[in-house]
Amino acid sequence: MTMDKSCPGSRTIREPRPEFMNCPNCGKEVEIWTDELKATCRNCGAKVLRAQQASCIEWCPHAKECVGPEVYERLMAGASEDLSDGDNPLDVLRREHDRAQERIALLRAASLCLKLGAATAGSSIWGKGIDHLAKVIEFIDKDIRLHFQREEGVLFPALEKHLGLEKSPTRLLLGEHEEFWQAFAQLKEKLAELQKGISQSAEAVAEQVQAIAGRVEHLLNEHIKKENDSLLPLAKGLLNEAEVKEFAEKWKTISLETGSPVKV
Repeated sequence: MTMDKSCPGSRTIREPRPEFMNCPNCGKEVEIWTDELKATCRNCGAKVLRAQQASCIEWCPHAKECVGPEVYERLMAGASEDLSDGDNPLDVLRREHDRAQERIALLRAASLCLKLGAATAGSSIWGKGIDHLAKVIEFIDKDIRLHFQREEGVLFPALEKHLGLEKSPTRLLLGEHEEFWQAFAQLKEKLAELQKGISQSAEAVAEQVQAIAGRVEHLLNEHIKKENDSLLPLAKGLLNEAEVKEFAEKWKTISLETGSPVKV
């Protein structure tokens, strides 16, 4: 199939150009090309993530053919990130937070599609809403789950060694993890109902999804704010170089299936 080379959504990917942003670690300007997700700051060596807005690769059925399979897979990567040599896992966690907030915002798009689809009989937008919702749920089930497991299996125990269980904020954050998964379970149930076909009015289901999705997004955003503002700075102040190195080694052995370090 011959693609339209004037497609504005993919032109900056097929014909990349440089963009510039400030390094969050040292403030120096860093060059990142439009077909890249991150670059390394030449001043301090920190990884800098380019803000990635929703684009045609999110929804266009021809996106992989248009921009090429390798670029497509790279740009559609999830929130979780592998550690490279020299990476500080605390910085990686913060970058994962940024990507998680970008992706979780797609819940609003899914809710809007369902609401508009319910109001228009026979509209294909209802199906698009279900598809969007399924993609976000898959992302949460894989990437957010792995992110939480890295925190629970590595970061939280490291902090508790310094602070003790009673004074550690990790107890509160673990409770928030549980609250988030409870709300997420309700969202998955609604998706299952939608995929099987609904027995109640479409308008009612759309309202239910909107309410639950809004709660899921709110819980995650508030949780990330606490960690960015308090937990990660606290960890940087408490963990010494040897502990950060140990953190990085354990990070690499976290299993999504078990949620705990695995033998290597």
